[in-house]
Amino acid sequence: SQGNGAPTGIHPDLLRKAGKLRVNHMQRIPYASSTIHANREQYSVLTEILRDICRLIAQAMEKYLPNVYSRLEFVCSLLPMGEHPVTAPFTGLVLNIQCNTTGHLDADDDLVCCVIPFGQFSDGQFVQYETGLVFDIVPGDFFIFPSSKITHFNLHF
Repeated sequence: SQGNGAPTGIHPDLLRKAGKLRVNHMQRIPYASSTIHANREQYSVLTEILRDICRLIAQAMEKYLPNVYSRLEFVCSLLPMGEHPVTAPFTGLVLNIQCNTTGHLDADDDLVCCVIPFGQFSDGQFVQYETGLVFDIVPGDFFIFPSSKITHFNLHF
């Protein structure tokens, strides 16, 4: 529900819909995908591996993009139940494994996203269409850019 027409001055957890006995408050709480639940051990290993990488990226953003960092970190601070993602200041993670992406915009990204290449590969350059830039990427690189405004994809590898 969008909350349109809801009374102000009352916490959402105390609201009830007329004629309904129960309210599903879980709809507003972030949750792990079914893929994570089905692969808990792998997810745990992945988050441990990413922890230091994400910390370095956060430090770089705080230094070189302080306004962007502050805004994204603020969103992380609003997550329910004190949840603070390993990927902070980003609230989410998409992992593309051995795939080529077609040109796309990430409409739901707030401000920027970060692309990090992993693995052993040749070719597979990272392309930002509107800028006309093509990057030869290697593990250890990372790109922070406004993914909702710049069409991006990777070439065949």
